[in-house]
Amino acid sequence: MTWKRIFSILIFIASFIGGKFAYSALFGESDTVSFEASDWKFQSYLGVQFESPFELSKTELELPVGVKPFVKKFDTYKYDTKALGLFISRAEYKEGIPSDIDGAVQGGIQNMQAGEGVSDFSYEVRPISKNYWEGRRATGTMKFKGKDAEFAFEVYKNNSKLLQIISTNLIYPENSAVIERIMKSMQISFL
Repeated sequence: MTWKRIFSILIFIASFIGGKFAYSALFGESDTVSFEASDWKFQSYLGVQFESPFELSKTELELPVGVKPFVKKFDTYKYDTKALGLFISRAEYKEGIPSDIDGAVQGGIQNMQAGEGVSDFSYEVRPISKNYWEGRRATGTMKFKGKDAEFAFEVYKNNSKLLQIISTNLIYPENSAVIERIMKSMQISFL
C-alpha cells in the first residue's frame, strides 16, 4: 500500500467523521445557542488551546486494518449541536509517511459537499499560518436542508502530524459570534 493511498484513506475517515459531525450538528435541537459569560473557559485538545463555553468529547475511530501499520496515533474530539459544532482531529504518521496538507483540505471539502441535504455549496481556500505552523483555511457557506449555514475548515501540518479543525454553524448572529470568538482565541502548539 503506497503512502498516498494510506494518506487518502486517513483523510477520508477524518472527513467522513467531519461530514457526519456537520450533518448531525445542524439537524436537531435549537437553531441558536445561548451561553453565559461564566461558561467560557480555556480548553486544550490535541495541541490546540482555545476559549470555549463547552467541552469537546473524545470520539473513538477504528482505522482500517491496512492503514493501522502506518499511523502512530489518530485522535478526534467534537462538540455538535444543531446550531453549531466544532471538530478537532490529529493524525500522527510513522516515520517516512509524509502528510499532504492540500490533499487533506480537498478531501474534507469534497466530503462536506457530498453530504446528505447539502446544496448551494460555495467555498474558498487560502494559505494561513498560526503560531508559525503552515496551514490552509477553507471557508464557505452552504444550505443544509434549506437552512443557511457557514463553515471553516483549517488544516495544519508539522512534519508527520496533520491537524484538522472544523467549525460549522447555522447563520444566526448568536452562533456566528460564538464560533468567531472560539476561532480567534485558538493557539496551535502541535505537541
